[in-house]
Amino acid sequence: MKDAIFAPKNRFVWSLLAFQGGFVNVAGFLTVHLFVSHVTGLSGHAAIAIKNYDLKEALSFLMVPLFFLLGSFLSGFFVTVRRSRNQRPAYSSVMVLLALIYASIAFSGDQSLLGNFGEPFHNFRDFVLLAALAFNCGAQNALFTHYSNSIVRTTHLTGLTTDLGIGLAKMLFLKDHNEGPSNLLRVELISSFLLGSIGSAVFLSQIGFLGFYFPAVVSLFTAFRLRGKDSKSHQ
Repeated sequence: MKDAIFAPKNRFVWSLLAFQGGFVNVAGFLTVHLFVSHVTGLSGHAAIAIKNYDLKEALSFLMVPLFFLLGSFLSGFFVTVRRSRNQRPAYSSVMVLLALIYASIAFSGDQSLLGNFGEPFHNFRDFVLLAALAFNCGAQNALFTHYSNSIVRTTHLTGLTTDLGIGLAKMLFLKDHNEGPSNLLRVELISSFLLGSIGSAVFLSQIGFLGFYFPAVVSLFTAFRLRGKDSKSHQ
């Protein structure tokens, strides 16, 4: 299983997903001025809203991490639960669902159903958009963390950077050269995430909601690559 993760054809997919993670994270900031691929910032916004006695906004910020959790829960159900029942994990089904959500955001935004691109976070439609993006990030994060036995993380840099720091320490001081391939992959993922962030900042400012078709295509491509994976190969 570990050799398959480091195979060149799979490394391309992991890097593409990390690129997508950075792209979507910045896309959330450009659309509703909030980052969406992790829950830390949202809890901070909720705390500030509570301090300012804005309970409605605080509740919104507190509920969005629940959608990240729901996305993780969905992946857990379609992978871990199905495997425990001796059923094939439905990796591709999850990615198809994410593709449909991204495509729906792109279409709805282009039809002005989500308001103006880049408007401040202030109404229910902005909450729906934010919740959808958080859900997708949670689902993708859980899916590929599980798929790779926690080697591949594609939606935020915190875990990757932590893993890289630990891996470098093992290499330098414990002479554990088995960490070399993992550290190289982590550098590739971090670089891809940063490039995705830059790409999102450049292109979404020009094409607005239509940019969400990009993660929709990436998700469909990944679903195709994962289709038919034998569950026994990931035990």
